[in-house]
Amino acid sequence: MGRPRSFDRDTALDKAMRLFWEHGYEQTSIADLTQELGISAPSLYAAFGDKQALFKEAVARYEANPASVTTAGTAGTTPHEVLRMMLNRACQEYASEAHPRGCLVNSAPELTGNRNQNRAITADQLRRVAIDTETSIDAETLAAFIHALLLGLSSYARDGADEEQLRRVAELAMRVTRA
Repeated sequence: MGRPRSFDRDTALDKAMRLFWEHGYEQTSIADLTQELGISAPSLYAAFGDKQALFKEAVARYEANPASVTTAGTAGTTPHEVLRMMLNRACQEYASEAHPRGCLVNSAPELTGNRNQNRAITADQLRRVAIDTETSIDAETLAAFIHALLLGLSSYARDGADEEQLRRVAELAMRVTRA
């Protein structure tokens, strides 16, 4: 039987998530992680496995956040409302000072599968509300548009845009989709 952990695993996972979010997977080293988490490399490996396993767990934690942009549109009753809810949440979250700017999933090249899954979730939301459809665009194309816009907003936030600047872009997108 091994020694009990001398650190809080959830706190360490939150710190690792923020580090990956801020610097990306490739640019975050084991040394960076052990320094930020305040643990030794053997402790990190014992608690999380390797760097890739820690990254996957950090991403899962990020995506489980109730403030998730992808799930923000679930209460929408029209495609326009789904889009508005997702963009509103994105503007709030991507520019928040409470964590690194932008979106962890949108900023990591390793997460193509997660982005594809998020687009599929959005397309499902759009199909659900298509009973009273206000657009002739199919759900997959509209979901791709929304997620391309979210990727752009995430990058803009990482480059320093504040919430008001993000909202101006989101409002323009809302006007364009009504045209």
